[in-house]
Amino acid sequence: MRRFLLALLPLMLAACSIDQSRLGNFINQTVQPGMPMEQALVRMQAEGFYCNAGSGGDAIIACTRTYERLVRKNCVERVDLIRSATNAKNVGAIDVLEVKCPK
Repeated sequence: MRRFLLALLPLMLAACSIDQSRLGNFINQTVQPGMPMEQALVRMQAEGFYCNAGSGGDAIIACTRTYERLVRKNCVERVDLIRSATNAKNVGAIDVLEVKCPK
């Protein structure tokens, strides 16, 4: 039994690792620059993100989602949606920030 548990340990730890590039690819498939900001917010919220749209006129809208891990404390995935400089109703850029995890 002990050998079995020791054999499973690397698999459990691998399942808890953070793949920043995977998050970036996922976000880039979910929202794209040029799309309406309202549509981007709906898509992000459908994927479990909380987006702080504030008054609606903010240039940057911060979105966060909790990344649950089995062994360690949960992490927070962070994405900034940046309004277009030419059309404030559209997404101008997307900034996928580093995942924050408690130590």
